[in-house]
Amino acid sequence: MPRRNPLWLRLPGSSSPSSSSTTEELRLAALSPYDDTSSIPDSLEHSPAKTSDDGSEISRANFSSPTSSPSRSPNKKVSWSLFDQVSLSGEEFLLPRRFEAIELIPGTSSRSAYASCTATDLLESEHVTIRKISLQDPATARKEYRNIILCRLLPHPNILPISEAYEVDSTLYTVSEQMDGRLSHIVEERLTHFVVAKITHQVLAAVAMMHQNGIAHGDLTLNTIYVNTDAELRLSSYGKSDDSSEHLDERFRDDLLSIGAIVSRFLMNEEEMFKFSKSRNHKDIDWRVVLEGSSDSGLLDFNARSLLFQLLEGRQTARDLLRHPYFKSFRAPQHQTVERKHTVVGQKTSDEVLDKLREELQRFNPFNMSEIML
Repeated sequence: MPRRNPLWLRLPGSSSPSSSSTTEELRLAALSPYDDTSSIPDSLEHSPAKTSDDGSEISRANFSSPTSSPSRSPNKKVSWSLFDQVSLSGEEFLLPRRFEAIELIPGTSSRSAYASCTATDLLESEHVTIRKISLQDPATARKEYRNIILCRLLPHPNILPISEAYEVDSTLYTVSEQMDGRLSHIVEERLTHFVVAKITHQVLAAVAMMHQNGIAHGDLTLNTIYVNTDAELRLSSYGKSDDSSEHLDERFRDDLLSIGAIVSRFLMNEEEMFKFSKSRNHKDIDWRVVLEGSSDSGLLDFNARSLLFQLLEGRQTARDLLRHPYFKSFRAPQHQTVERKHTVVGQKTSDEVLDKLREELQRFNPFNMSEIML
């Protein structure tokens, strides 16, 4: 009698593999490494382009998302264990059998403390991104624990959630939604004011929730914000700012200044934006001159000029700016709040952070990873 996959035993409604045809199909998908995967939908890359309410469309051309449909990897070492070891371009990943690796994401490697790959969730029939991060560095462990706990305590539709997480041999694996690209991939496109407003509103909504809970992001750039072709946006994490309450107002203003710099990059091309300063540093630019706009900059819209000036001036809060006339077509989601003491991790020692991180991982996987047999 063949052995049964331990992971299959944990799937919802899987106590009897023959209970329904749907259950049987899922079982076969989990156990047969080279089955046809045509039933799994293609990536968003191949779906009809989505447009905004005014008919604007964001081009896919500059997104660097996978272009192939879900497929089985010939590098997958099939076993009856709960996890499979997969090699992608020389990079080793240990993945639950629920996920089928597709390819290594270019530019990532464990030599730089983390590596990422795209994969297919065979249970949910969707594409995901899986990251592996070494926990040897205490600062990295602290940052990852902070992000995981804030994902649970303060979920937000515009901050990338973590759907699965587990640790193997001091390496943390996290699974999250696969996005089409980063803001840096579309920064050269001449977007309409509606699309720029939609992007800016989502960033402000996420940052306003964090500020309301006494959390500064501290890492808002074109490369740390993901976006889909329908202009749905996710911050890559809850940032890297520390938990200190000192100079919190100043750090909040820095977040708004960073958002202002991002917005200006969409409303003006880089040459126009930086010709007012010898240093390519947004803090050194004469913003009052920039805000005069030009016939080519896109800043002739009064509301766009007004919003950008208020972002850079830093006198209003992110929550106040969400009511700016530039966002008249959008409504911000309700903000969730928790007691600040639950979000502060900076006072814990390195060992305490690791212990708390492992406790947090038990919320995702109740089994003991040290007992996994490969």
